[in-house]
Amino acid sequence: MRKTAKPAPVVRMADYKNRKRNNGSAVWAYLLIMAVITFAVYLNSIGNGFVADDTEFIKNNISIRRLENIPDFFLSPKTLASNDSEWGTIIYRPLRTASYAVDYAIYGLWAPGYHITSLALHIIASITVFYVILSLFNIPVAAFTGSLLFALHPVHIEAVSWIASRADIIGLLFLNLSLLSYIRYQRDRLFGYIILSLALSFLSYLGKETMIFLPGVIIFYDYATQNKNLKGLARANAVSWVLFSAVCVFYLALRFNITGRMSTNQGWWGGSLYSNFLMMAKAAAVYLRLLVLPYGFTFHYIIDPVQTLLNPAVIISVAAVLFTTAVIVYSRQKNRVVFFCLAWFYLGLIPIANIIPISFSMMAERYIYAASFGPIAAISYGGFRLYEWARDRGANALYLAAGAVALILTVFSIQIIGRNRDYKDEFAFYSSAVKVSPGSAPGNKGLADEYYKKKDYETAILYYERAIAIDPGYVEAHLGEALTYREKGETAKALSAAKRAAAVEEKVALKKPKNALIKFNLGNIYREMGDMDAARSAWEEAVELNPEYSEALNHLGIYYQMESDFPKAISMFERSLRSNPYNAETQYNMAILLEAQGDKERAKEHFRRFIENAGPEYRDEAEEVKRSRL
Repeated sequence: MRKTAKPAPVVRMADYKNRKRNNGSAVWAYLLIMAVITFAVYLNSIGNGFVADDTEFIKNNISIRRLENIPDFFLSPKTLASNDSEWGTIIYRPLRTASYAVDYAIYGLWAPGYHITSLALHIIASITVFYVILSLFNIPVAAFTGSLLFALHPVHIEAVSWIASRADIIGLLFLNLSLLSYIRYQRDRLFGYIILSLALSFLSYLGKETMIFLPGVIIFYDYATQNKNLKGLARANAVSWVLFSAVCVFYLALRFNITGRMSTNQGWWGGSLYSNFLMMAKAAAVYLRLLVLPYGFTFHYIIDPVQTLLNPAVIISVAAVLFTTAVIVYSRQKNRVVFFCLAWFYLGLIPIANIIPISFSMMAERYIYAASFGPIAAISYGGFRLYEWARDRGANALYLAAGAVALILTVFSIQIIGRNRDYKDEFAFYSSAVKVSPGSAPGNKGLADEYYKKKDYETAILYYERAIAIDPGYVEAHLGEALTYREKGETAKALSAAKRAAAVEEKVALKKPKNALIKFNLGNIYREMGDMDAARSAWEEAVELNPEYSEALNHLGIYYQMESDFPKAISMFERSLRSNPYNAETQYNMAILLEAQGDKERAKEHFRRFIENAGPEYRDEAEEVKRSRL
């Protein structure tokens, strides 16, 4: 007689209802211990400053300085970064920007306050990790262990200690809350819970677009927790699946309507879809290594382009992906909930796999903040089962388990405390990047910028040249070198470097779309060298590439004002303000010009708007306006 295969274990809702109620005080004790340990380990991150992208999204982002601007964050990409609209039209993460506005209302530009918020959000996200694991396995100790491993895993340092990476935390926080609400809906069949879950899913996308794998999480969860075949599963849950998919599609349509694009238009990594696929296999293998053996962290990982599968690194990477996929498939036979947790990792990788080229980087630690939850949950459950197995065989399992967890968390904590120092300031940030990845062009260019700020021009040129040697098409490095020669007083070399930057930009544009930001910066270099006609031409090209480039329009307004072409200057200032009404510099320039033209009332209105949007960098001008012009 043929044996019938036993179905994989699932969590049945009826069983869930009949389980013994967990001790509430014990749960709160677990959460308190986790929160205190996490806060203590990340304590030295609070004193860090703003680094890299924090400048565009926080320091120079005038729109976050008024809470009444928060509705605009959801409707206008121009509010999401500084006046450089090249950023705003791509990075649409309104909940992150809203969190910055709240921070600014409390802390101004005191960086430790922003770090406190990021750490608090990470702890709250780790609490949701606790409850999701508890809902999946109903084992408080496993939930506690999993939340601690998640809170202290070194791969999450970037998301927590780099303020600009806060979007990943916000996204996972709402994703987990959405899943918890859906679990309650499936358990209690109360319609309100699925409505809440759908609303929270939308918020998770507004936190970060990479959370769009949530509908897949819902489908896999239903598969893991319902003892049905695929046909019965689809019939029972079709409405839920359609609703979650519809919310996701609605978000994508909204995002496209607001930003006007779905990708960065950078083209495939490696130049082709095939090369992009091979490079992502390498990136996936690195992600797996970072989860299992977390070391060698950097803000810029180098994934060299490959054009053939017959490459040792690619073969090893594909083997690693296939092996882990086989483990996931095998786990389905043993425990569907474990299968769900393990599959979560690859579900989370789909949005960052550059199937549509959307990322500025091939890979980054922050990208797997959400994806890492699944394996960590599975490991916490597996560890508990291993503890039970050892206990049942008479081993002193409690001490062994506690010792193993303590050792892992101690190693993780030491890594976190050390890595947090890399975010102290931009010099530490880029120095660390170059130390770990000396072949990183962005790392070398960033370090060159820091030496430029320190007026160590010789060292700055050295690192600019290193960046150019690594990536001859790195226009920003050429521009930086030109500015550095300008500051040294070597005008001929500065002009030569600027012309090289222009030539390189034209060459790069044959493969990628021209970059308005590069043209804008090139114009600034020409202006600093006194070649105003060349500056105007570059700014006009920037506006041609991006008609809503507020800063470039402002600079053109200044140019025409200097040329005494006042009607054209006013026209440029008006276009600049239509593109970005929060541009304080343009408001000031418009007011000064109108005042000179005798239009006192309009001038006063623009002065008032300047005062509303002016940051600390305009303190002297703001005081003068308040004193003598209003």
